[in-house]
Amino acid sequence: MSESWLENTAAEEAEADGWLVRKVKYIGRDAAPDRWFLKDGRWVIIEFKDYGEPLKPQQALEAKRLKAHGAEVYAIDTIEDFRRVIQAKNS
Repeated sequence: MSESWLENTAAEEAEADGWLVRKVKYIGRDAAPDRWFLKDGRWVIIEFKDYGEPLKPQQALEAKRLKAHGAEVYAIDTIEDFRRVIQAKNS
């Protein structure tokens, strides 16, 4: 499965489950995570990757910054991992 398939499928599933989903791009900066998911007070930020691909150093630094401000931040490379994250505190 490709990164774009994973990201689009995850967004569709989350929206169908009532999540507010936003595609994110930073103006003038790199390393914006792909999508933000918000529901019931949760702020989940996800960088989607091809299977087995690690975060780039700038992406890892940005994830650390966002976590420091209370966000849940994940690098996801399978739809099963996405589903586990999204359902973790919703069940």
